[in-house]
Amino acid sequence: MTSITGTLVRRAQRPTAAVAAAAVALVAAAGCGSSGGHAHANRTAARAEPSAADGARAAKLIGKAIDVTLGQDYLRSTRRMRTEGTTVMHSAVRGDMTACRTHARKGAKSLDWVVTPSALYTRGSKEALMLSPEAKQDPVRVKVMADRWVKRNAGVHGIMRDMCASKTRRDWLKERLPSLDELREVTPTQRLVKTRGRPTTKITYEWEGEPVEFHVAAQGTPFLLRVTNPAEDLDESFSDFGEPFRVTAPPGSATEYEMAAEVLAAQ
Repeated sequence: MTSITGTLVRRAQRPTAAVAAAAVALVAAAGCGSSGGHAHANRTAARAEPSAADGARAAKLIGKAIDVTLGQDYLRSTRRMRTEGTTVMHSAVRGDMTACRTHARKGAKSLDWVVTPSALYTRGSKEALMLSPEAKQDPVRVKVMADRWVKRNAGVHGIMRDMCASKTRRDWLKERLPSLDELREVTPTQRLVKTRGRPTTKITYEWEGEPVEFHVAAQGTPFLLRVTNPAEDLDESFSDFGEPFRVTAPPGSATEYEMAAEVLAAQ
């Protein structure tokens, strides 16, 4: 949350490169980027004796579930992280258009951002903004900006737009999970359960002393409903598959320069 709030209170006059760097930190801190994760390092755990047929079938099902889920034009994902709280993202990807809206929360600290095809908008709660180093030097800024939508510059939008893309989500999972090739060599346990009321095939691997779980819809399209890997602080669920929604600019948003002018006038 600290790096996110630093982005939200950054002065509009600062160079685009600095703001862009802060945006990259925002993506990483909110768990929406493709960086981080160490699932493929130091694989030393004992493996179960593989059943070639069972392992191959399970890995094929998981691969298909990831493909059909992340291939949806409209999708909602919810990430729960021990360090960064919960982040919910609605994404819309159709042809060349990529857009999303996201809400991140940890206790009283909350952050929102909306990425339309042409612009980025951000909003932070007072508690989130207070974590910024600038808050101690310029408390007026927090008072003015708290719970206000701000339209960011074009350079930051270009970076944050990638956050909405299905490839970014795929990279996120790839870096926090064993590869499909590795899973083919392991025999998982499978059982029929219910996930949010839906019949689900729960596929569990014992991997490096931790359970890695995939919940795949057992009826209809085999959507990935949830995936967890405690060793990588991964707990992500998916829903609203293909359900259309609109991503629009928040009403009453101010530009960075307008916000800076308000802060100066209030000092």
